[in-house]
Amino acid sequence: MFATRKYIILIFLAALGTLSLLGEAIAFNLSLQIGQLNIGQVATGECQAPPPSIERFQTMSTGGLIGGFLMVFLGIILDSKKIKAVCWALAVIPFGVWGYANFLVDYDQIKKTIFNLDIRAEQTLSNIAEAQDRFKSEQDEYIKDLSKVKSHLAGAHGLDECVDILELNVSYEHWDASARHVSSPNIVKWDSTSGSSMKKG
Repeated sequence: MFATRKYIILIFLAALGTLSLLGEAIAFNLSLQIGQLNIGQVATGECQAPPPSIERFQTMSTGGLIGGFLMVFLGIILDSKKIKAVCWALAVIPFGVWGYANFLVDYDQIKKTIFNLDIRAEQTLSNIAEAQDRFKSEQDEYIKDLSKVKSHLAGAHGLDECVDILELNVSYEHWDASARHVSSPNIVKWDSTSGSSMKKG
């Protein structure tokens, strides 16, 4: 009797985990669809919604696989035919989540979206580099004040309002900066001697 209760509690917890995975998959599917609708919004001033997290999909995939095999295992070791049927029926959901995360999610599209966002951050840093070079040739020093940098970049080719400048470090001979698009998980860096940290191709 005690063993039966223990298995019932285990099945209940596994079912809760399965439903949680299903809910997360549905939520991420909606998020992915919204992100795909916003892919074309790359003009300055249009801050699109952040794309779905690839790491979260990978976590869902692992959780779905573990949950599915757990339900199958419980269905094998338990004696009650009804409980076996419930376990095997519930196993369909986490395996479905695993299949969705591995075969239906367009990871290439997500990576492309993030790459395009990072390009916008890189372009902003490139504009800063042009301003720094111009200021250096005129004043024999680099601009140290970020607000002053922004004032020198006002205009059509200035700072992208969707890009945050996270850091600006300046010395007499060298400067570096880092930036991130508000919808991207990545930080792009720029060094006055080596240029952008982004890897292309």
